[in-house]
Amino acid sequence: MIYDKIKRNPNNIIDIKNTVSISYVYGPKVEILGKINETYRVEFIDKKTNFIHFETEIQNNHWASANIRYFVDWRIRVWRGSELFYEEDYNASNKRVYIALDSKALGDTLAWFPYVEEFGKKHNCKMITSTFHNDMLIQQYPNIEFINPGDIAENLYAMYGLGLFYNEDGSVNMHKNPRDPKTLSMQGMAIDILGLEYKEIKPILPKRNVEKDDKLITIAMHGTAQSKYWNNSTGWQEVVDWLTGKGYRVRLLSKEQSGYMGNFEPKGIEKHPWGPIELVMDEMAKSKAFIGIGSGLSWLSWALGTKTVLISGFSYDWAEMQDCVRISPPKDMCSGCFNRLRLDSGDWNWCPDHKDTPRQFECTKSITSKMVINELEKFL
Repeated sequence: MIYDKIKRNPNNIIDIKNTVSISYVYGPKVEILGKINETYRVEFIDKKTNFIHFETEIQNNHWASANIRYFVDWRIRVWRGSELFYEEDYNASNKRVYIALDSKALGDTLAWFPYVEEFGKKHNCKMITSTFHNDMLIQQYPNIEFINPGDIAENLYAMYGLGLFYNEDGSVNMHKNPRDPKTLSMQGMAIDILGLEYKEIKPILPKRNVEKDDKLITIAMHGTAQSKYWNNSTGWQEVVDWLTGKGYRVRLLSKEQSGYMGNFEPKGIEKHPWGPIELVMDEMAKSKAFIGIGSGLSWLSWALGTKTVLISGFSYDWAEMQDCVRISPPKDMCSGCFNRLRLDSGDWNWCPDHKDTPRQFECTKSITSKMVINELEKFL
């Protein structure tokens, strides 16, 4: 917003003083424009706590910005000497706000996207967003303007990025994340950056025009790191054998081929053919339940409202969605490295506590087929 400081002199001539221009695009920015040579003190204040995050002095035709990229309920004060020259509170009502989803991962997108809409509801603003999965969402959110990642959004009042942001030295970028994102649930990361109240919300996905098949169970066994896998060598086979023995058909939805990175498919399954994600969604929607690991397909099953069984040891049991059947390692086993340490995506066998020892991947090695079957028996 631009504010004009106007004063009439004794001869009734209007003197237009310097102007204040404020924006909130990737952080609050204050610019003083005009020909009057004056010095101003600018304060960037969290209105909720009255804490001054940053203050500095600038002259006309200069600018200052607080190096905070997440949402803060800002109060900006501009002082000229002891005089309060200008004050503004953050107010996005009826203005354009852009939230960019930084991750290409399907699971991250499905976890974070609902809070774009929530931000718009809370602040009564026009939302613009970019994701790497726009096609899956755009028809369900007609009140949100979708653009492609990297495109320019015009006439913005504010802008925020959702992601796990790190510095070059590997430390958490605390200018973009209010708290260490590893210590938060997946949805909690977005909520933290956008300053929203925590509640689990599923994204709205296109309704699948399929009939439920109570004898179909879908599974997905592959992920983007070995630490995400169910590393019990007999686990999948024993669960599949139990299911087929009960008369269920088991359909594997993972696109990877058997043997991918040393991970082989269990026998006795149907393999979903390579094809568009919409056909995967149809199979999930039809199935009685879905069994997976900490991967995007588990988030997709959850978003579709299918009974989701999640087997995971690399994360803590609060890290993913809560509306699922979560199967975690026994309490005396190592677990939760993803929520304690930064994942090295270049190391497929990343196991920061026990790599190259007999305890490597003990978290999911210790999850037995019996533990999974015990949970399945409760609803199958």
